[in-house]
This record gives sequence, C-alpha cells and structure tokens, in this order.
Amino acid sequence: MTTSPVDPMTPPTRHVGAARNETSTAVIATLFGLGLLVVAFAVIGRLAGWADEHGTILVYLAFFVWMSIAGRVFWWGTDRVVATVRKPAAQDHR
Repeated sequence: MTTSPVDPMTPPTRHVGAARNETSTAVIATLFGLGLLVVAFAVIGRLAGWADEHGTILVYLAFFVWMSIAGRVFWWGTDRVVATVRKPAAQDHR
C-alpha cells in the first residue's frame, strides 16, 4: 500500500457541517457588529463631554477604533451571509 505525501498548500476539504458552522458564525458576527454600531450611535451625543473630561484625542481615537472594529465585524458577517444566500441561487440558474 502506498500513500501520497500531503501537500501543505492544499486547503482542507470542507464538510457540510463546516459550511453550516461558518454561516452561523457569520450571522452572529453580523448581529454583534450591529449591536456595537447601535451602542456607538447611542453614545455619540456624550462624546463632547467625555472629550472635555478625558482629552479630545483619546476619546475621538477610541471612538474611531470602536467604529472601525464594529463596522468591519458587521460587514464581514454581512458579506458571508449574502454570499451564502447567493451561492444556491446562482447554482439554480445554471
């Protein structure tokens, strides 16, 4: 019996359970990112007061980082969910 060497550049095969798990992770990421964005917009009126108390640069830099992370998590999840929905639809039209 001979075996072929494993190619380290070959990605692992995907299983149906893995695709389902990725979709649920994407939905969770979308909801989590949306929650972070809602929190940011809820406190946007307090930024000026926080800037007076703690320093303008620190507060606005923290807000920028928060919004960047929240937006990236939201869009990553949304892109994955949309790709999952479009994939079966694209296969139906063939």
